[in-house]
Amino acid sequence: MDYVKVSNLQEFKEKTHKVVKLMGRLVGIIRRENGSFFAVEASCKHQGADLLTEYRGGKRAVCPRHKWEYDLESGQCLNHDSPPLKRYELKIEGEDIFVSLLPVSSDAQHLSPES
Repeated sequence: MDYVKVSNLQEFKEKTHKVVKLMGRLVGIIRRENGSFFAVEASCKHQGADLLTEYRGGKRAVCPRHKWEYDLESGQCLNHDSPPLKRYELKIEGEDIFVSLLPVSSDAQHLSPES
């Protein structure tokens, strides 16, 4: 799998997330309360709005357009019948944060403490 550097640990000393554009898709890099990170699709499945525009931490994000609510850890939409958000592999090397260019296939998605 190919990875691209998207940030560094210093950037997350004062914030909980960052949105980057990879291959034309919005991807959220999120720091959990325990200090670990994960990467998830950051576009609402309804109209593609940035889900992290009003995000202030935690496991849930609400679309600023029509209030679709997502569990960022599982990717599931909590108040509509919607496909889940895609997950991306994330790795940390030294102080640098890398994310896979392509999402993880739905059958291979899993949650681990650092991904």
